[in-house]
Amino acid sequence: MEGHALAGSTLAAYRVERVIGRGGMGDVFLAEDTKLGRPVALKVVAEALAEDERFRERLLRESRLAASLDHPNVVPIYDAGEADGRLFIAMRYVAGPDLKALLRAEGPLEPARAMTIAGQVASTNERNAAGSSTDHRHSDR
Repeated sequence: MEGHALAGSTLAAYRVERVIGRGGMGDVFLAEDTKLGRPVALKVVAEALAEDERFRERLLRESRLAASLDHPNVVPIYDAGEADGRLFIAMRYVAGPDLKALLRAEGPLEPARAMTIAGQVASTNERNAAGSSTDHRHSDR
């Protein structure tokens, strides 16, 4: 992905390195938590959304809820807030593709692998039936 104006800058306690994803809410960056020295995925919300007070409240509320979830297939939320007029969520950085990218790269999955991934998602939903928007990652364990 091409560069971004935030690359090389610092937002809150995070040194922004590069864009690793883009979506409807904004951009996701690989960043370093300068307090703890660990890599994080830093989702920075698009300015248009960040200006909407109802969206801001919902995002922060859902971030708190997501941070309370404890499951191996739910990416933990480390921090959420606002810095320099930008709304952000910091979460564990997970190297590798998400399910959408995996399907684009490999096409339809073998049934056994698809069932393994579906089982992981289902166990996440069963254990944390809170109705929040969480980011599901798969592993081939």
